[in-house]
Amino acid sequence: MSLSTLDWSIIAAYMAASLFIGVYFTRRASSSISEFFLSGRNLPWWLAGTSMVATTFSSDTPLYVTGLVRGHGIYENWQWWCFIMSGMMSVFFFARLWRRLGVLTDVELIDMRYSGRSAKILRGFKAIYFSVAIHTIIKAQVILAMAKILDVSLGWGKWESIIISSGITVAYAMLSGYWGVVTTDFFQFIIAMVGAIVLAFASVNKAGGISVMKSQLASSTLNFFPPLDGGFFGLTFMTFLGYIGLSWWSKYSSDGGGVIVQRMSSCKDERHSLIATFYFNIANYGLRTWPWILAALASIVLYPAVKDHEAVYPQMMVDLLPSGLRGLMLASFFAAFMSTLSTYLNLSSAYFVNDFYRPYVRKDANERHLIFVSRIATLVLSVITGVVTYHVTSIIGVFKFLIAFGSGTGLVYIIRWYWWRVNAWSEISAMLCSTVTTIIVYTHSAFKDSPYYTKLALIIGISTVVWVFVTLLTKPSDNRKLIEFYRKTTPGGPGWGPIKKLINDTRKNNTLSDAVIEWFYGCLFVICLTLGIGKILLGFYISGISLLSLAFISGLLVYKRLSKMGWGYSS
Repeated sequence: MSLSTLDWSIIAAYMAASLFIGVYFTRRASSSISEFFLSGRNLPWWLAGTSMVATTFSSDTPLYVTGLVRGHGIYENWQWWCFIMSGMMSVFFFARLWRRLGVLTDVELIDMRYSGRSAKILRGFKAIYFSVAIHTIIKAQVILAMAKILDVSLGWGKWESIIISSGITVAYAMLSGYWGVVTTDFFQFIIAMVGAIVLAFASVNKAGGISVMKSQLASSTLNFFPPLDGGFFGLTFMTFLGYIGLSWWSKYSSDGGGVIVQRMSSCKDERHSLIATFYFNIANYGLRTWPWILAALASIVLYPAVKDHEAVYPQMMVDLLPSGLRGLMLASFFAAFMSTLSTYLNLSSAYFVNDFYRPYVRKDANERHLIFVSRIATLVLSVITGVVTYHVTSIIGVFKFLIAFGSGTGLVYIIRWYWWRVNAWSEISAMLCSTVTTIIVYTHSAFKDSPYYTKLALIIGISTVVWVFVTLLTKPSDNRKLIEFYRKTTPGGPGWGPIKKLINDTRKNNTLSDAVIEWFYGCLFVICLTLGIGKILLGFYISGISLLSLAFISGLLVYKRLSKMGWGYSS
């Protein structure tokens, strides 16, 4: 693709602005670890929530969605829509709990929840596990997408794309820490959404408009739910059940996950934490889904023979947009890419420094030294990610492997908040068993032809049985630690009965049952909003209006319940 001077000027202006923000916040971020990783715990809900959305919207996301729609149809988006349910758990079950706990990272919870040598081992292990293993996979997925975009649009090679696209992001993430991340996230999200809308409009228009486009697509492609051609036990429907029945609660981020927890913890208070997380789920699913899906549907009409489904999205940018808009679109790709990469660079460094280096290597290190180490860790982890990215080829493949790789641990991360008996060995056994089982089912010849949902069920089932047995066979954390954790979080539910008796707490705490009701209404609201908007855009007005009406009613119920409680629970 040939870029005009105007295109390059737009891209250069965006890059310069990002770097300027990094330099601007360098002094403030250098004042303390809390400033470098959490912006002093003083963010308003709208900035923290927008940062959540921007972080989960990367350059790989539209390519991934395009691959899903072209490969199967709209309904295949349940592969990620299913996480609406875990997102609503983060809102109503965990947002306030994480903010009360006051952690710098989600791994720090281990030190507050468990006791003994096993807790120390677990915290150090998870710090390395997330910073080096899990986050490297995520960052590789993000950079791979950007490399594909730059290959299609500019003809850059893979190494060239990896180094150039990541350079400025690494620079401002090292300089400004979390301040630079959340501030750039705000305008990066706006740029990324504008680019997505522009390309959706251009592609649908080129395909002849919604009505013409629909007439040329198979009816199954436009289905919002999987067809039952193979029956209830057919591969398609069983895979769908695997998404909505297993994926959302079994993933390692089931109680929020590191990126979301970091933003919850950086909010001004519990109320801002809850509203930020709710706003994130509305924007993440209800608003940003449809520009990508519309462009993907148009691409089926415009590029029916292209085999690399993920590469079609940037190809439309090359073919359909005029000078100026090409530069804007490419800048939007960079914006989406940089917002996600900078977040994971910052959080990976936080895990390494806060949960490994400070507690185990240099306990007496001052703030200045820790910030220096944080910046070095950011650089080193970036190099590791670059090497891994070079050997990765499929975005969807990485995404599905990542879901499976973290499965089997999600349930223990949820239960640890509500059952006093869970201990460090519970988590250790869940992580080890999940990892070993994932490797076996993905590499052993016996499982070569097994469908995805079978692999997922095996990983979850075996891991759950193991960690429950380990929990019952090992000692719980000491009472002092459990009492301190309970008093700090007051999570509610019957699982803390023995600890409540020890401190003679006779208060009736209904927060868990309240959260379940709000979770149900919240799920109904976001799902109906997401599907309703899609139905309206595609011209299915009766079903669209019905879904939006149901969304309005369920959203109103959530608002009334939260307003009645002052957006917080009292125990």
